[in-house]
Amino acid sequence: MAADNPAIKMPELLVFARLFIIGFLGAEVWRIAFILGSNFAQMISDLALCAKVSGGIFGVLLCLIYAEERGAFVTAKKLGSSFRLDLLVAIGIGIWANELISPSLSKPHASIKDADAMWAPAIFILLCAVLLSPILQKYWPRRKPVAPQLYFITDDEIEGENQDVFASKDQAWLFADTVLASGAHPGLVIGVDGPWGVGKTSFMNLAQRRWEQANDKVIVCRFEPLRYASEPDLADRLIRDLSATIQEKVYAPEFRPAVSRYSRLIKGKADVSFLGFKLSLEPSQETVDELLDDIDEVLKRIGRRVIIVIDDLDRLDAKTTNNVLFATRRTFRLSQATYVLCYDTEVLAEGKDEGPRAREFLEKFVTVKLSLFVDSSRIRDFLLRDWQRAEKHLVSVPAETMFKLRALLSELADILDSSKASSYFPLVGDLRKVKRFINAMLLMQLENSDLGRTDFNHRDLINLMLLHLNYPGLFRQIYAEETEGRSGSFSIQRGTGNQRFQNSEQFAEIVKAQPAPAAFLLEQLFSITELSFLGNFNVTDSIQASRACFNQGQFRNLENYLKLIVRFATPMPERTYVFYQNAIDQVKKGETVTSILTSSSFQLEKGDRTHSEFWKFITNQIYDLPRNAVDDLIDTLVKHLPQYTMLGYGDRGLRKSSIFTLLWILNHAGWGDTSAQRRSNTAEKIREITWRIFGEHQYADRGLIYRLAHPDRGILGWDDLMIFRLQSCMDRQGQLFNLNSALILDQDANASTTGAVFNLTKLSMRRMSQEIFALFKRTYIDTARNFHSEIDNVPEKDFLGRAPLQTQSQKEEGVIPEQDPELISQFVAAERSNIKSFITYQLTNALPPTGSGIGCGFYDETGDGENHGIAELMNDYMFEVCFNPTICEKNALHFLNHCLTHLSHPFFSNADNPTYYATKSELPGGLNPTRMGLFWAEHSELIRGLDLHLSDRRIITASYSFSYREKSPEVFTVLDELASDAAALDTSRADLPNE
Repeated sequence: MAADNPAIKMPELLVFARLFIIGFLGAEVWRIAFILGSNFAQMISDLALCAKVSGGIFGVLLCLIYAEERGAFVTAKKLGSSFRLDLLVAIGIGIWANELISPSLSKPHASIKDADAMWAPAIFILLCAVLLSPILQKYWPRRKPVAPQLYFITDDEIEGENQDVFASKDQAWLFADTVLASGAHPGLVIGVDGPWGVGKTSFMNLAQRRWEQANDKVIVCRFEPLRYASEPDLADRLIRDLSATIQEKVYAPEFRPAVSRYSRLIKGKADVSFLGFKLSLEPSQETVDELLDDIDEVLKRIGRRVIIVIDDLDRLDAKTTNNVLFATRRTFRLSQATYVLCYDTEVLAEGKDEGPRAREFLEKFVTVKLSLFVDSSRIRDFLLRDWQRAEKHLVSVPAETMFKLRALLSELADILDSSKASSYFPLVGDLRKVKRFINAMLLMQLENSDLGRTDFNHRDLINLMLLHLNYPGLFRQIYAEETEGRSGSFSIQRGTGNQRFQNSEQFAEIVKAQPAPAAFLLEQLFSITELSFLGNFNVTDSIQASRACFNQGQFRNLENYLKLIVRFATPMPERTYVFYQNAIDQVKKGETVTSILTSSSFQLEKGDRTHSEFWKFITNQIYDLPRNAVDDLIDTLVKHLPQYTMLGYGDRGLRKSSIFTLLWILNHAGWGDTSAQRRSNTAEKIREITWRIFGEHQYADRGLIYRLAHPDRGILGWDDLMIFRLQSCMDRQGQLFNLNSALILDQDANASTTGAVFNLTKLSMRRMSQEIFALFKRTYIDTARNFHSEIDNVPEKDFLGRAPLQTQSQKEEGVIPEQDPELISQFVAAERSNIKSFITYQLTNALPPTGSGIGCGFYDETGDGENHGIAELMNDYMFEVCFNPTICEKNALHFLNHCLTHLSHPFFSNADNPTYYATKSELPGGLNPTRMGLFWAEHSELIRGLDLHLSDRRIITASYSFSYREKSPEVFTVLDELASDAAALDTSRADLPNE
């Protein structure tokens, strides 16, 4: 019976009283304004009408604008739509009451009427200033914000369907329509279940837009308990947020007192201190249910339904979660309310002991549940295409920046489209994780790094970045073990036996101790089984230069990856494999080698490392180059030799090492038009190599022998030629089979190219030795030119080339040190001594091949004889021209330089401070000892007389440096012995009977 005839509600006394006072005060304010205005109107009666009207219009417009900005018209609309005519009656009675009481206020009104008329404009101006100030502050032009240098993606939920990256709108709207169709039931709780980052908040935003568009009688209250987790009473906070949301949508003045009563009931008694006395105020005896009925009655009266969305429930601790659920259950008497809870069941139930109980509790509490999922295809489409669509741009990141990251984004999309996508899903399986990954790339400023010009493998870089983002402790361990030149437990090692590569002994244990996603990433990065390196002996240089698992020797790849992620350090392009591979690809496409080597990336003034690496890389792929590219390579290399330095810190300069590169090109591609033709290295085909060397057939006037020693190159060109000849010797085992075979067949077309190396070397080097000596003879011997003097006269800059002098570490780091003139002079002096000794030895050495090359002096000048005719002619030239002091006194210095350059030291001498001394076996340095003895016997007095002039002179070689004063007495003693031996030999020959 009571349900059919509910009790009459208590009158809303506070609401009517407030509106009565508003009407009363409003009428009084209008009355006072009218009195002051009337006084001021008399004062300005002579003022033009247009001025009066303008002032009035200005005041009215200002009040209207202020009212609009403050939402007064929206409130008025809500007031009108509430149809609360009873409230208008209260306001009207307030105005009537003011009229009734006005006679009692005649004295105050009279004093105002007698006040100065200027009070009206003063108050009017003050009112204008008060109203105009906030308006100007809102619309005053502000300085444009400075464009940020870095952009990052914020993890903001989407607000509308135009931002719906994963096409969740259809599902969200279907869910919203279902909730609307279900009606309002006391205790109806709908659960939206999904993992973190799946987009639960964005899903609810789309649903809310649908609710608001489909039914204007629905009010959506979004309650975020995470913001109030520290408050003791979440039920009170829930009611407050509900009250604020409802009052934003509708005009219900009686709602606030009901909520206040509920809040006081929740809080319990209140303590008040007054004059030292403490009073306790108990709330009324109303029950919670009665107050909830009052609130529900308000909702029914205004004809609105409330959908309360409680988000991020799974981000709270267990105690706070229970408080939220308790607060929700206490409001179940609100028949006009529907509850939507957003959470991840796995997070709420992750405790081992409480997990089953938590699941059961949720099943009991939630009436119906919707689960959200994200398909990998949606993320893939976003990474490949959707981010480029204007309506789906990541607003905080410019499109051009994202465009520069497309290579890594495409690789990540391929990962999520592969069979291993499920293993990557815990790491990049939702948009939040993808945003986090993109932010990491932006922080590393990868958009400013052209990764296409580096050796980084995109998948390895992604895997390492995921380790860095999700498992920082493990990443720090990798960084500690694999940087600063170290190779630890993670990078693969050189194997033994049938294994070219192997993992460290500790790697398996490390992987076993990691959670599944981390273990998966480690295996993708470093496991030789996953990388297919197990038993693989065909791992190319391109793979060894790019994969993160390599971190030894010249391939310090892992360290480069780690430094890129931690220090944002991208290797310089010229330190990468791909840089040179791109250059080689250009050569294959027809680009001239000269244009490449003269480009800004290969400037010799910045160091010769780029040229050195280019020639090193080109030799590894020389087989595939066509004939025109090979011709260009040979011509360019010969042309560039004088531009390369002959000096180095303990190593050969690039000019010397490039000679072997030239031989390698000849050996592997010096014949045939294509790689297919070169696979058949028949005798007839490889003969083309010798045509290139001697300038025959299509290479007439272009022979390498004559080009290397061209007069324009001076005596340094002869050093190039002698190195070329020496490294061509078969007994040096230079792996130049085709070239050696071509030289053999050039001498005898029917000769075998296999057999005893001793005989093959003698045969192969005859023609080259004879032609080189013939050229030397025409250039120096026939013209009596002293090549030792020419070496002394070569400017220092010709030894240096165009590149600065650098240590190996400076070359690796790209550092150009300040050039030390004194040090360079020492290097050049040592190189002068080396060139003199080297050319002299190669032309005068009459020894047969013994593994270190055969000298030109072993052969006769022409023919097949091996009577050392070249050696005899060279000895004549050396002692009669180069060393002869009667021609020029400086020739004696050349002789002493030669002797001091060939000092010896014992094999077991101190390596740090070896002892050098003169010996009869080494002092000749390839010259005939007897001829040297006879020369000394003839010119010793003249040369000894130069001692005083030589006191401050020094001999500098790559191994030692001595003053003439220090070592010349010792050298003179050995020369005296050689002279005695020569005299004795002449005497013995004179005693022989005549034939």
